[in-house]
Amino acid sequence: MVRVAVCICTCDRAELLARLLAVLERIELRDLPPENVLVLIVDNRPDGRARAVCEAHAAALPVALRLVEEPTPGISFARNRAVAAACAWGADLVAFLDDDDIPATDWLWRLVTRQRETEADLVFGFYRLPEDLPLPGWLRDSRYFRPPDPEDRDRYGLPGWAGTYNVLISRPVLERLTTGDGPFRAEFASSGGEDMDLFIRAKAAGFTYAVATASVVVRAWEPDRLTMGGILRRGFQRAGSRVMLARAHLPRAQVRRLAWNSWGKLGKALLLLPLVWSRQRLVASLLGVTGALGEVWAWSGLRYDFYLRRRG
Repeated sequence: MVRVAVCICTCDRAELLARLLAVLERIELRDLPPENVLVLIVDNRPDGRARAVCEAHAAALPVALRLVEEPTPGISFARNRAVAAACAWGADLVAFLDDDDIPATDWLWRLVTRQRETEADLVFGFYRLPEDLPLPGWLRDSRYFRPPDPEDRDRYGLPGWAGTYNVLISRPVLERLTTGDGPFRAEFASSGGEDMDLFIRAKAAGFTYAVATASVVVRAWEPDRLTMGGILRRGFQRAGSRVMLARAHLPRAQVRRLAWNSWGKLGKALLLLPLVWSRQRLVASLLGVTGALGEVWAWSGLRYDFYLRRRG
């Protein structure tokens, strides 16, 4: 039987971490031996609160719980600390969850089962939005809140919805793609996109992937992300991450075309902005402007430190 480490990186979210660990108390292991599963928490802002949460929930979990600390701020550093600790424990497979999301109780078993069936090096789990998400009407049809399409693939041939909120990665992928301090590259530590960068490099290196749509995580949204400002900040950040990924992985000629297209998208979005006649259309138009601005910002060599700003 393989050993599986479930890695959760957290930063200044003690209440959300407590909610997640309460859900993991009901984890359905089925044919996975409890001694072969480890829940590994990485605190990227060590101040004692995450440790207190772990100590309060450890006894109720049916598997072992371990906390490690990574004081260097940045999502890549936290994930690399998680990988190092998981491999030191002897993990054959490493799963990732986000601390603000809620997995179905059988999400891990379904990931591992899919990996057994396909022998894939990466297994991408699925997500859905909360049924009771308190979305205002003018945000409901925003592209950020549309249900994901299982058949969607991005320009790299990977699921467009893939992410470290629900993924299972084999140890050979993590070991072979390690550069510097770990497999997640430091240049994405503050801007995000470190997970897609790893997935793209894994596919280019010949590693295989499978999709486990039956493995479901509910993607929660904090109140500050459900405001106009929160949505626009997220759009700006994701646009910049796309540019960084393109620069890292696409041919130079295609990168030049994309850079010029960003200026065209910005001009078009600005021209159409005065023509909107409803709040819903205004949101869509502002997202277009913000996304194009995020791309132009990144093409100019600038970086939006989204995760460090959220850290405060």
